[in-house]
Amino acid sequence: MTKLRILISEGNEQADRAIFTAHNGCAPSGMFGKLLRRLRPDIECEVLLTTDAGHEPQRPLSDYDGILFTGSNSNIHKMTEGTRRQIVFARAAFDSGTPMFGICWGLQLATVAAGGEVGPSQADDCKCEAPFSFGVGLSEEGRGHPMHLGRPEVFDTFGFHSDQVTRLAPGSRVTARNRHFIQGVEITGTKSVFWGVQYHPELDGPDTAGFMRGSIQELVDGEVYNSLDAIEAVAEALDRFAPGSPPTESDMALFGQLDVTSFDFRPIELMNWLEHMVVPAQQRRISAGQPGRDHTAQQRTEECCT
Repeated sequence: MTKLRILISEGNEQADRAIFTAHNGCAPSGMFGKLLRRLRPDIECEVLLTTDAGHEPQRPLSDYDGILFTGSNSNIHKMTEGTRRQIVFARAAFDSGTPMFGICWGLQLATVAAGGEVGPSQADDCKCEAPFSFGVGLSEEGRGHPMHLGRPEVFDTFGFHSDQVTRLAPGSRVTARNRHFIQGVEITGTKSVFWGVQYHPELDGPDTAGFMRGSIQELVDGEVYNSLDAIEAVAEALDRFAPGSPPTESDMALFGQLDVTSFDFRPIELMNWLEHMVVPAQQRRISAGQPGRDHTAQQRTEECCT
């Protein structure tokens, strides 16, 4: 079987990877690796610790079928060396011809790499959107965009961010937004096309609970919650929020204006990217006669994604 080659660019620096591991069992790259393998048995993941000096992909970027950028606890405006390395890598990815996909930080990173701008939330009444993104509406372009196939025109989903796109990059098309933030974007780069969302379709309730427990200070500073007890109460409710397990009345009181009828636990945008961008890229690679599976890359996958 010819594998779909996905390179996962881990967006977190070492200290934040440790926080995610403590609360979610692994860093976001590991979470994506597990999710991708559940979605398709023919996927081969390789994790790139893009923030870390000296860490390089196993192949030329043009030899992958997809490049995925995870979320992160980082803020681009703080511009650490690890962030600079990620921007350089994202620019190289745009030059590779390989389809790109990013979530949250991944969308912000791609925007900056392509010439746009990102900064702290400019909304007076929403400095940090968590644990849900409410009222995400598809734009006119988004309603016909393959990234959002299967979404209603307006929906609620998991969200977790305090930064936002403040200026779109050249070649951008906004596919979704809500009251405060741009929520979906396509960026046509030099050779590659990027799809990205600000929200987190890859998460489930317990995943999001782990995010909250690992971001207590940010949630208090962002005035989303005013106490540790309040954060833990919501995290416990999220632990119970799963497909086939609708929230109780007391849990809904903690979830604010959540519209459960519009909520979908499937990673719809990621699934659409695989079908409409990654599989065709693999078919082009096979037609071009590029070599098959690399066992060294698979070994790295098993080490970094578990």
